[in-house]
Amino acid sequence: MVAVGIVATSVSAPAAAAGNPYGDPNLVSMFDGTSLSAWTSSKTGLWSVKNGVVHGDGTARGWLYYNKQQVGTFRWIFNVRQVKGNHKPTVLIWGTTDPIRDALSAIQFQPPNGGHWDYRPGHNDGGGKLFTQWPHTTIDIKKWAQCELIGDLTTGVARMACCPLTGTAVTCKGVEVLRFTDKTAGRVGPLALQVHNSGIQDEYRGLYVESPVVTKPGEFLTLRPGSFPIGRPPAQCWPSINTTC
Repeated sequence: MVAVGIVATSVSAPAAAAGNPYGDPNLVSMFDGTSLSAWTSSKTGLWSVKNGVVHGDGTARGWLYYNKQQVGTFRWIFNVRQVKGNHKPTVLIWGTTDPIRDALSAIQFQPPNGGHWDYRPGHNDGGGKLFTQWPHTTIDIKKWAQCELIGDLTTGVARMACCPLTGTAVTCKGVEVLRFTDKTAGRVGPLALQVHNSGIQDEYRGLYVESPVVTKPGEFLTLRPGSFPIGRPPAQCWPSINTTC
């Protein structure tokens, strides 16, 4: 598979954006609303910019990775919706571009409701007990939703919190929907949007990354106060999420 890009990949961190709706001065904007010059596609004709958002054209299976920085420990925030398709939206973390294999040999999260897959060599399966998918009110994938992923290279823990965006809201407070844990999985790699199969048209906007994580490392910025996954006993809640636990 040949990656199609406009600018060369760099592992250095770009300058932080002047402002964002999350109050974190260390978040970096990944998309300027006009071009995909900061992104590399698995093939031409797969992605475009439409009405100021990243639009999946639905032509084939593939991916689009951010080529300005590869990350190990990170915070990644974005908005997502599906215009058309028969598979949930999918994003990829902790993959590799050397060598390039299917789905970048990455860990897949399915925003906003928390499906998953493990594309690493020797795995290529649903991941079993490596993933914990928390029960929650289902978020409509046909409408804009906000998701935040946080990953820790050292512990191999990655987590995702999501929420529906209502009306003209630019941000919302979410609930945790998915957790992945495998100490052998964490590595420096690209953050990528995935098209699972042809016919899918997913859209993304408001993409931000922070790495290294300076603001509240290991904590969500967008979690609803007092929010815990449904069915999780209070004795097992995480102090990093709610210090009143």
